[in-house]
Amino acid sequence: MEDLLPVSLEIARFKMMSSRRKIVRRGEHTQVSVDDLPLAGAGEGPFDRAARRERLEKLEAALKDLAERCRRLVRLKLEGHTFPEIQKKLGVTSLNTLYTWDFRCRKQLMERLGGDWEMHG
Repeated sequence: MEDLLPVSLEIARFKMMSSRRKIVRRGEHTQVSVDDLPLAGAGEGPFDRAARRERLEKLEAALKDLAERCRRLVRLKLEGHTFPEIQKKLGVTSLNTLYTWDFRCRKQLMERLGGDWEMHG
């Protein structure tokens, strides 16, 4: 039994060295985990581009149907103006009035979009 222990340890050492050489030979020690790789085709595909184009066309058509005041309000908001700045540009006396207009305009816009903009955009 005492003679078998050193032999078994030597066999284990050879097996570990052989395994290590095989890993290096195959290049497995430099491989990146599949979980760390970016998804293939993670970019925007043709269906995504078509859906985005349809949403934009739907939004443009809905904006054309809004009253001039609502279109101006939406345009100023998209340009990044704050409500106090918009209040001055539109000549509105009360900021609360502007908030009410904004609420009503967004409600009208959502109705024209079919109320499903949030689900797709």
